[in-house]
Amino acid sequence: MKSKYSYFKRDISWLSFNYRVLLEALDEQLPLYERINFISIYSSNLEEFYKIRVADHKAVASGVTQNDEETVQSARELVEEINREVTRQLDDRVFIYEQKILPALRRNHIIFYQDSHHIEDFHKSFIRDYFKEEIFPYLQPVPVAKNKIVSFLRDNRIYLAIRLYLKEYGKDNEGHTTPTEGENNESASRKAHYFVMKQPYAKVPRFIELPSDGTNYYLMFIEDIIKANLPLIFPGYDIDSSYSIKISRDADILIDDDIDSASIVKQVKEKVKKRKIGAVCRFVYNRSMPEDFLDFLVDAFGIHRDELVPGDKHLNMEDLSRLPNPNRLLPRIEKPKPIKLNAFDEKGSIFRYVAKKDLLLYYPYHSFEHFIHFLYEAVHDPNTREIMVTQYRVAENSAVINTLIAAARNGKKVTVFVELKARFDEEHNLATAEMMQRPESKSSTACRG
Repeated sequence: MKSKYSYFKRDISWLSFNYRVLLEALDEQLPLYERINFISIYSSNLEEFYKIRVADHKAVASGVTQNDEETVQSARELVEEINREVTRQLDDRVFIYEQKILPALRRNHIIFYQDSHHIEDFHKSFIRDYFKEEIFPYLQPVPVAKNKIVSFLRDNRIYLAIRLYLKEYGKDNEGHTTPTEGENNESASRKAHYFVMKQPYAKVPRFIELPSDGTNYYLMFIEDIIKANLPLIFPGYDIDSSYSIKISRDADILIDDDIDSASIVKQVKEKVKKRKIGAVCRFVYNRSMPEDFLDFLVDAFGIHRDELVPGDKHLNMEDLSRLPNPNRLLPRIEKPKPIKLNAFDEKGSIFRYVAKKDLLLYYPYHSFEHFIHFLYEAVHDPNTREIMVTQYRVAENSAVINTLIAAARNGKKVTVFVELKARFDEEHNLATAEMMQRPESKSSTACRG
């Protein structure tokens, strides 16, 4: 019987939810940097959405995998619909960022340069020196040519795609070598050269704080500093244009649940390694890029047209969560501190408390210290013989894991169920499980699932 209800498609509905997250950036009742953070969250959510959900649909659309719920044709149509909606939302995201956020920053004396052309004169020497000393040593321009081996574009890394031409030189009346007239004009006799250059985020911050001027503070994207200094990277060339590009790769890990734990571990290890070289699920480019420039990159990197997703001139806007706030007078939302229960202190026994009545802790509202205290007490309690815990996402240098290892070394039987398929934490959780099974951890064991 056909349902009388009409439902939105799951992924289109999710895009509407994420769009609602973006609209929070319009709320002028929120502190400015909290509004900026909503743009970051929106962008981060969208990146994961493409790596998981869209990648699944593209696999069905290409015939790589099969799905009982959709056909090749319906998967293709859904991916097209997703890309149309994301492109529509891009216009609103750009409007919010450029027409609402940037002016609000400026009103609060934070001038955030958005290109390499509109820079105050008193910053030009600093930008040049900073580039030479802090950025230039880490740049590796790689030439791109059709029908030849091209560099591998890493997942979610911003690259600068550059088109340039060799300078044409002549002699002046005194015999000095000089560029010929019209050197900036593309002509049939001049061949275009293309390069890509990965942004060195591991070495240099994405956002650079420039010297302040009076009450004004200044920020700049690292890619704009690089663009301002392209002639230093390519002497002997005329710089035609440069645009940011990036690739999102399939990051989903499909594990067969009907196999034993050892096989699951092996599959997770293999598939986590392959995640970095997963199939392309979108190629994001600056939508201001000329069509012939884009066509060249598509052919050179073997990009399918249905993988093209237009973006703004600055990509990976999830990085805005780390945007420096040089104006300390700007308010931020004071996040509430976790609640500590008055019934407990460092000397109080949780064991004695729960022997009298039940205790329910709500996270993240209650302090996690109570749970650590509970584990610590179990480690040293002579009547405690066994501890069993489930861990979904494990923090780095986890106090819980360290306490459990201490319990195992103290003669307790410790069993930890570690969820290896916690998305994007598989590798870290696996390392934690293996660490707990090392001989120095004594009797500590980890059940992997």
